[in-house]
Amino acid sequence: MKMSIVPVASRWMAAAVILAATSIPAMAAGWREGSPMTSGRAFAGAALVGTELYVVGGDSTSGPRTDAEVYDIRGDIWRSAPALPTGLQQLGVAQFGGKIYVAGGYEAQPVERPQFGLLDPLDTAAPASEGDTAKGWVYDPAVGTWIGIAAMPTPRAGHGFVALGDRIYALGGRGEGASRVLAYDPAANRWSTVGDAMPGVRVAAAYVAHNDRIYAIGGLVDGNATARVDIFDPATGRWQSGPALPSPRAGHVAALMNGRIHVTGGEQRRPPRTYGDHYVLDAGAGAWRNAAPMPSPRHGAVAAAADGKLVVAGGSPGAGVYTVFTESDVAEIYSED
Repeated sequence: MKMSIVPVASRWMAAAVILAATSIPAMAAGWREGSPMTSGRAFAGAALVGTELYVVGGDSTSGPRTDAEVYDIRGDIWRSAPALPTGLQQLGVAQFGGKIYVAGGYEAQPVERPQFGLLDPLDTAAPASEGDTAKGWVYDPAVGTWIGIAAMPTPRAGHGFVALGDRIYALGGRGEGASRVLAYDPAANRWSTVGDAMPGVRVAAAYVAHNDRIYAIGGLVDGNATARVDIFDPATGRWQSGPALPSPRAGHVAALMNGRIHVTGGEQRRPPRTYGDHYVLDAGAGAWRNAAPMPSPRHGAVAAAADGKLVVAGGSPGAGVYTVFTESDVAEIYSED
């Protein structure tokens, strides 16, 4: 596993402690290692166009990143892509009509950031940082450049951004009015508030669209991980409860593969720990089951499924404030065949 290089001795000591506490098992059945990313990153955003996974932004010891790269799932090859106009982490990223849309995120480190970067960017117990943004952009692979779009009504970060039907929905996260569901209309370049308020609003949850509904899975509520699952129906604007995760999780990833929702990774804060647990939900059965665990436990990764493969890339095996010291470039691929 390749980690980001941080030229400060104390940072390596912190990283060594957290890595020593994180067990990394041998490659589990169903999993294999893919080509590594061009650089380690956590808290990035990602969206799938066909069988290509676009990964943009992310955290670093020097602040939010502008980097973008693309993973060809069929070819197991990474290539660079045009950088974001500004550095972002905990951003919302979605694919709509073959284009990549970005909205919100954490744009700049707050002035009180300690010298050695010991700031937990997912700490929802503190007031929302002035670094959270409402800005948005769209990237068309056929054109090869980022173009600004209408800003969200208020800044938001650590939220879900999910395309379903003719809208892209921003759900949860932190910021003023984060309990409200925002809908972006790409055709009109306009935002609106829709439906009921999100129950149990949280940050660092995982989101996935399935059967014309959006699942909000786990996340942090007042700094503590939750196992709750809430399901939003854009057609009615209503929320309903879904089957809770087997264990509370935050910073995990979710993707839909072969009609089932896969969830893996995540962290806990006290004591700091990351997970490789892998849960699968068949909506018809209404209950989660255990699947082969991800070989490299981590949180803050990105994930997508295509061509019968679930790809989990990046993230960090270090939880909480140790995240930026241990950012990973690992890509692991799960298949059920």
